[in-house]
Amino acid sequence: MEIRQALATDAPAVTPLLAQLGYPDNQVEDVRRRLERWERHPEGAAFVAVSGDGVVGVIAVAAIPLLEREGSVGRIVALVVDESQRGTGVGRELVAVAEAEALRWGCGAMEVSSSRRRTGAHAFYRARGYEDRCERSAKFYRTLTA
Repeated sequence: MEIRQALATDAPAVTPLLAQLGYPDNQVEDVRRRLERWERHPEGAAFVAVSGDGVVGVIAVAAIPLLEREGSVGRIVALVVDESQRGTGVGRELVAVAEAEALRWGCGAMEVSSSRRRTGAHAFYRARGYEDRCERSAKFYRTLTA
């Protein structure tokens, strides 16, 4: 397996992965446009895991500069491994690459959010040393309209 930076040309393979993640309404052209944006992001990157079967996983990570103290925190924006490849180490390798990139950007920590219904993902993150800190803080979300 090889992990490399995702390219816009990976959109046809990444689109069905996003559907597996729970986002079935993506169109290939939309994903292509987003991957192009990730290619240009100065402190963000998307990576794909490629095996003999093609693209089998994708992760996107970004550095968020902190205001309250020095440094940045890395954020896993999305992670999905093809259902047929789960449990084979693909996700573990993708997270390791994302963490290494975040360290390169000067991040002192990583964060990720995951729907409460994704208990398998929670176990995966815990096994990587991530802690569920929802009792310490809440995540709020608001849709913006122009």
